[in-house]
Order: sequence, then C-alpha cells, then structure tokens
Amino acid sequence: MVRSFSALAVFLGLSSIAALAAALAPSTILADAASYDGKAVTVAGKVQNYQHTHTMMGTVAGYQLCDTKCVVVIDEKNATHQNGDTITVSGTFHVTFKAPKRSFNNAVVIK
Repeated sequence: MVRSFSALAVFLGLSSIAALAAALAPSTILADAASYDGKAVTVAGKVQNYQHTHTMMGTVAGYQLCDTKCVVVIDEKNATHQNGDTITVSGTFHVTFKAPKRSFNNAVVIK
C-alpha cells in the first residue's frame, strides 16, 4: 500500500510539473495559429487592457495576454486580474471567435 501511495504521489507531482511546462507563450501560438485553432491550450503571459463586459450570458472578463505578441482572452468565468499581472490561463483557442456583438481574432475562450 505504501508503494502505491508513493507511485501516485510521484505521478501527481509529475503531472503538475507537466501541466506547468505545457504553458505556451502567445507568440508561440500566433507563429502557427491554424494548428491550434479549436484546440485546448494553456497560455502564459502578461495581462493588458483588462475589462468587464455585461452580456446576455452575464459578466465576462476580456483582456489581452501578451509576451512579444498578444492573444485576446474571453473569460466567461469572469476572473479578476490587474493590468501587468503575469498569469496562466487554459481555454480553447480560436483563430476567429464570433461573439454575439462582435468577432475577435486569435482568442482564447475560457468557459
């Protein structure tokens, strides 16, 4: 039993490290955006232009996540961040995302 607990602990530890290592920079995604279209991504960068928007579906947070390039983040969970924060988010990348009132290019949508 101790051995299986140790193996599980090692697995969980490695899974956490792998998840952190899997975060991509916005510039990496944008270098080959078509290959990420419609796929789950984890992106790390600096928050810019943070804002809340009231929609028919509730309040949504929107901002850019940047390194040398930026992706748009549409956060339906409405997480609060500050401009300048360095964060990591996970969602679905869309080369073009059509919201009810407008479209966005290179967007990560968090549901």
